[in-house]
Amino acid sequence: MKVLVYPLVVCLSRTYISTVDKIGVDHFFDMFVSSAGRKLREYLSNRPHHEYPLEELEDRVLRRRVEPMGAGLRAAGVDGGIGVVRLSNGHHVVLARAAAVGPDFIEREFVADVATVDSSSLPWAYLVIAESLVGIRALEKHGVDVLLMDGSLYAKAVRLVHNLILTREFQNLFYVPELATALYSFANLLKTAQGRGARLVFVSKDHSFKLLKEHVVFEKLAERHRDHVFQKGLLWYSVLWIRRFRKELIELYKTARRQDYGAARLMALLVTQSVTDSELLTGLLPPRHYTVPMLVGGCDAYMNYKGINTVDRLVKAAEERLEDSLIFRLKDSFGSDVVGRIREALEAVPKVYFFYVRLSDDAPLLVELPAEGAKMFDGSPVKAFYPAAQVDDVVGMLAEQYRDPIHYNTWLWYAHAVASFKAGQLAEYAVYLKKMAEEVGVARRVKMAWGL
Repeated sequence: MKVLVYPLVVCLSRTYISTVDKIGVDHFFDMFVSSAGRKLREYLSNRPHHEYPLEELEDRVLRRRVEPMGAGLRAAGVDGGIGVVRLSNGHHVVLARAAAVGPDFIEREFVADVATVDSSSLPWAYLVIAESLVGIRALEKHGVDVLLMDGSLYAKAVRLVHNLILTREFQNLFYVPELATALYSFANLLKTAQGRGARLVFVSKDHSFKLLKEHVVFEKLAERHRDHVFQKGLLWYSVLWIRRFRKELIELYKTARRQDYGAARLMALLVTQSVTDSELLTGLLPPRHYTVPMLVGGCDAYMNYKGINTVDRLVKAAEERLEDSLIFRLKDSFGSDVVGRIREALEAVPKVYFFYVRLSDDAPLLVELPAEGAKMFDGSPVKAFYPAAQVDDVVGMLAEQYRDPIHYNTWLWYAHAVASFKAGQLAEYAVYLKKMAEEVGVARRVKMAWGL
């Protein structure tokens, strides 16, 4: 009997050639068309817009027309990007970079660190630091009148504070000092702009706020009923996150379905999380209009419910988290006055002028400006329309710089193009990181995890 030994290539050709040939083929495209198409049809056909009385809220959404402004303001945009490279031992190299781009300059900032404890908040904190530092340099070196920042002022401030005072996860507790540094850097940006007479303008294209929706719905409900939940809803943002209020609203909804169908429909709209400010305003705010600014500050429902709504109380809560961080880091103290920096930062964060600008048939932009002279955490929550806010020049400038839904702002688009990580760049960084590790004799297999 002969034993035939085939070369590997021949073996593949005889036994696996059909499979090998199809490795580069998308084997799931037909399933994608079938499954996604079915779900999309269900989504579009079942959206119960008729159940929600959006038209009843039209008179509550105060608005103004966008007027052209020829102020000739010198503007620049700031945006950043995050990249994370994973090492084979499970640790991560965190890369955060940011750029400020103006008419005749580009300022850059880069932050790199090795995260020995996995945390979703740490890369974001470094991004805040990078964007704040590069924004400060743009203000100090280039004399801009308006500095456009990507993202939400209110969301950044509240998220930073939440991470400092509410976190129970080991991963975030470990990095409390870094989160404190992010808050301090952010506050320094706000103070630098105020000190130089420049305006910070925070612009968000992709947002999921329900602040305006909740406010106008609670206004309508408070006129019908004097329940304390509705009064809290007028002062605080997102009372639905408090279980007690959520249960009370459900009971009120059940009663209203029998006695006041109009109020029941309003409560259904309130509870429905898929209807955001953006969706509401797409139907109620005409193009080339903007909403009258709201004054928003210290209205986070959880912080107010727990009574942690002043600087002193927030600092006390942050101190406890710092003690936990010291324990996890096996340290007796930190090298700098972290508590003092937290207090200084909290004192500097202002309330916010919060409004939407719709410049085309596309979804509206969320725009926020610091309300100078009004502290965010002064123990007086506020969430109300404030017609006296002077924002016409900013709105006119945004309209002038708008091109289309993709290039919604000239300078922010340029900054995004410069600062955001491309997949090829992150792969190249990973190669260099491996070489650097080899040079210091601690080479490890480097794997790219993800990049934004």
